[in-house]
Amino acid sequence: MKNALVLAACAVLLTAAPAFAHGAHEHGVARLNVAVDGSTVDIDLESPLANPLSFEHAPSTPEQRQAVQDMAVNLHRAENIFVFPAAAQCRLKSVTLESEALPADLLQAVASPQPQTSAAKGAQPAAATGDGHGQHDGHEQGAEHADLDASFAFECAHPEALHGMDVRLFAQWPALHELRVQLVTPAGQHAAELTGQAHQLSW
Repeated sequence: MKNALVLAACAVLLTAAPAFAHGAHEHGVARLNVAVDGSTVDIDLESPLANPLSFEHAPSTPEQRQAVQDMAVNLHRAENIFVFPAAAQCRLKSVTLESEALPADLLQAVASPQPQTSAAKGAQPAAATGDGHGQHDGHEQGAEHADLDASFAFECAHPEALHGMDVRLFAQWPALHELRVQLVTPAGQHAAELTGQAHQLSW
């Protein structure tokens, strides 16, 4: 019965996802959908590219291409970003990354010998461009706005120990200030907001 309720809630959440995920383009803000169903946890992340990168267009230099690939490598290691209780023994099953502005080949799990985050490569938070945390209407001269859509699936061997997770995305994306979360679990659906100072999600 609980599984049926979770699936129904997930269906509602997924139906509403386009409106939720593609709202106002705000640098410094990202959106997270989390669905917990028994031993599985499905996570959808939608973020302006300005959060992990210093640009929102197709990479035009070797440095920008490397920054995109480093970002992808880190996201493909999502077990270091979404950290569950050790007792739950959760394992990352799949990662999907998509962006209309980025070449698909750079978003694959092709690891460099020592991957770095875009911040480590010298990418500056969006604030350095003069508009790091605000809503955009797309009418600025020369403005380009593009998003990153990422999906992650985890399988947990001991779901009875699965009662939350630590979201460590803020440490990897310094330009990110706020995560707006929609959470669906057997207990129901609710919203939450995470920040760099409060990044624990509980259920």
